[in-house]
This record gives sequence, structure tokens and C-alpha cells, in this order.
Amino acid sequence: MRPGLPERDDCLAGRTREIARRHSSRARQGGTQMTVIERLYDNAWYVANAAPAAREELAAAVTKAWMDRESAAQDAQRARAVATLAPARSALALSLGNAAQAGYDRARARAAQAARCTDIIGGHAFSIQRTAGPEGAMTIEVASCTLSRHATLRVSGRGKPWGAVLHDPQSRHRDRFSTVLGPDPWEALHWVCEWITTDV
Repeated sequence: MRPGLPERDDCLAGRTREIARRHSSRARQGGTQMTVIERLYDNAWYVANAAPAAREELAAAVTKAWMDRESAAQDAQRARAVATLAPARSALALSLGNAAQAGYDRARARAAQAARCTDIIGGHAFSIQRTAGPEGAMTIEVASCTLSRHATLRVSGRGKPWGAVLHDPQSRHRDRFSTVLGPDPWEALHWVCEWITTDV
């Protein structure tokens, strides 16, 4: 029997404690799995950076980091020209140039990661890709931004039931199975999102 959908997003707070307890136990058994604190922190970061204003700040940070890198590169080039006369100055300029490059790489990585989040459902960050087909057919790829579970939703036409293919790489039994959902696309999407974020 499929677990029911939450009636309100408010239930996420209460459910988070139970998810944390279960994942914490599983993380201790697996050894190499991401800890619950890391998961929650990552999800909180994605949610916090989903707003347009936050995306603009990340883009501005990339621009500033690029300008800093270019300035540092010019300083390093000038320092290399007098490397034999001032080796310490040259070494410092090269070090600052490397730090500026690393800062630019981090800024770009943060912006790219934030762009992965397309939807916030039930307080969780998801990357959802929709592909429309003929006569109302559609395929929806649903993946958490922080958890390993993901799902594919498909419908053959308007008013038809949705089918879901669920993937759980950490399952001890089988990592892929299918189920049939109802014709309501919103309910089907929320059900797979609930499955992705909750142990069943």
C-alpha cells in the first residue's frame, strides 16, 4: 500500500525528526553514507538559494570572483617580470593568483549547484525535468538535490493514469521497481517526492 501524501507542508517538521533517526541509523550501518546533518544542511542551502534574489547574489559573486581573478592574474604577470629581482614578491603574487582562481571556481560551483534546484516541494529541494509528448503524453524526471533516490513519471495521454519507475540505489533488495498512480498529475508528483524523501 502506498503511503499517503501529507495534507500540509507543516507536517514536514515533525516528519524530519523521524527521517533523521532512520537515516542516522542507516548511515552508521553503511559507514560511507552522507550523514543526516550534511543532508539537512545541503537541503537547507538549496532551499535558501532557490529565490530569484539569492540566485542574483550568486551570479554577482561569480562576476566579482572573476574580476578578482583577472586582477590577480595581472599582478602575477607583472611579478613574474621581476622574479629574479624580487622572488618573494613573485611568489606572493602567484599565491594570491591561485587563491583568486580557487575563489572563482567555488563561486561558479555554488551558482551551478543552485541552478540544479528547480522546485521546492514539501520543504525539500528537487531537480525536476518535464518532457511533453503528443496528445498529452509527458515524462517527468524527479531527483532530489541531496538524496540518492530518484523517480521517473510517465503518462500516455490526458486523463490516463501516471506510471512511476522508482530508483533506490541504497536498497538492500532491489534498486528499481514500478507502480501505477492515479490520473492527477499533482498528486502523482507529490507522491514520488514523498517517496524520495521518506523511508518506506
